[in-house]
Amino acid sequence: MISIATILLILTIILTTFYVFNYLFKKNGRLAIIQESYAKMRQAGVPVAGKTVMGATNYYVTDLTVLKHIFVKDFDHFVNRRFQMPSNDVLVNKMLIFLHDEQWKGLRSKLSPTFTTGKIKRLFPLFNDSAKKLVAYVDERMAESPHGEIDLGDGYSKFTMDTIASAVCGMNSHAFDQLDPSLFELMGKKLQIQFTVKNFFKFLIVFGLPKVSEWFGITMFEENMHKFFNDGIKSVIKERISEGRKGNDFIQLMMEARENKLVKEEESELERFERDAIIKGEVKGQGIDEALDDDGIVSNCVLFILAGFDTTQSLLLFCVYALAIYPEIQDKLRKEVETVLEEGDGDFTYDSVHKMGYLDMVIHETLRFYPPQPVTDRACNQDYLLPGTGVTISKKEAILVPIIGIHHDERYYPEPEKFDPERFSPENKGKLNQFAFLPFGQGPRNCIVKLVIAQLVHNFEIEPSKRTLIPMEYQNGASLKPKGGMWLALKRRPGTIAT
Repeated sequence: MISIATILLILTIILTTFYVFNYLFKKNGRLAIIQESYAKMRQAGVPVAGKTVMGATNYYVTDLTVLKHIFVKDFDHFVNRRFQMPSNDVLVNKMLIFLHDEQWKGLRSKLSPTFTTGKIKRLFPLFNDSAKKLVAYVDERMAESPHGEIDLGDGYSKFTMDTIASAVCGMNSHAFDQLDPSLFELMGKKLQIQFTVKNFFKFLIVFGLPKVSEWFGITMFEENMHKFFNDGIKSVIKERISEGRKGNDFIQLMMEARENKLVKEEESELERFERDAIIKGEVKGQGIDEALDDDGIVSNCVLFILAGFDTTQSLLLFCVYALAIYPEIQDKLRKEVETVLEEGDGDFTYDSVHKMGYLDMVIHETLRFYPPQPVTDRACNQDYLLPGTGVTISKKEAILVPIIGIHHDERYYPEPEKFDPERFSPENKGKLNQFAFLPFGQGPRNCIVKLVIAQLVHNFEIEPSKRTLIPMEYQNGASLKPKGGMWLALKRRPGTIAT
């Protein structure tokens, strides 16, 4: 006879499955639910609201003062993410985002010099080489289309994979060597979490029932993907150690980090996204050496691919889309790009791109209008009273921050549905509440995106085509992505040379 506990467990799983399935797959799915929840909370004047699913309560937090406590003043209570991965999933269980408490603090402290401006500057030649390949790819696709209409999504996918392969893994992706996806590109795309019905149930078990995953040997990704990245990255590490050779990529930086050979730069040189997680003082985390063994380096290289591909590609797509439908912004940006190139040696360098202030404003407004991650989360590691709310978050309960709701709130951004880079001008930027702009983890990617956008507006005029979706429509899923690709019409600018 089935026990009452078993029946309750089955009912809980069914209800949770229905809720999460609806959350991800209904029309506008996750995005609609986030926006609806934010609107209801704002209308009711509620800064915190909880929802219990499968016995766990998650709290939406929309008050900026409370967010300041969570992300700065009391950040040590919220260093963890919601999920803990199964111990048998070696490809992901040493990723920084899945480590908890002292392990997270120690590894983040060791890796923090990896993300500094100086280190990113070292990688700029790799980024520029990939950007030039992208321009050549666009030329080829334009030649095949009578009206220059192309889907930039394919080109951006190849560019992002090419950049990640060389700058992160020290590998050649061969993404631009052929029209069909290369092996690295195929494996990289498989890493992107696709919310299909098949994957839905697997991820429900992996994220929600990690012990069950361990019992049945269920892992987040397929075995061939484990083998591809594990063998490829470890062979790079082995060759460098045996030959005494150094590379110019994140693998090398992580190898130096585990040997405590990374040069720590002044905190003033760090971007804001880096400072929010730096643990000041000496951190004696537990198990840090294991977190940066060869398996740990593989795991965190894969994390760079996971985190970098989706968000970088989405930011590039949304930015070029905005430039296409707002030609006056595109023209103003192009004038800045041309002026900076004329004042320099005519080539794109880290310093020349860094001088493009209006480009920076355009990127910031794109991140506000189209945040690649519309919501972020943190798990509480000890009971915590949210200041000014009377609400206590218990240990292991999570807070959710509806970034897209905050970014489109007229209290912080007048006319929030208007795409206006001037919000982030030097005169206006200082007036913004820093917790009303939350594009987490965009630091290194901004450099890559700026370079690509500058290259495109220098070489091409970008316009909507008959297949451009106006207004924008979004895919269902965890991150913000345009629906149906990104079809635009491009024309070579007079005086520019096809590479």
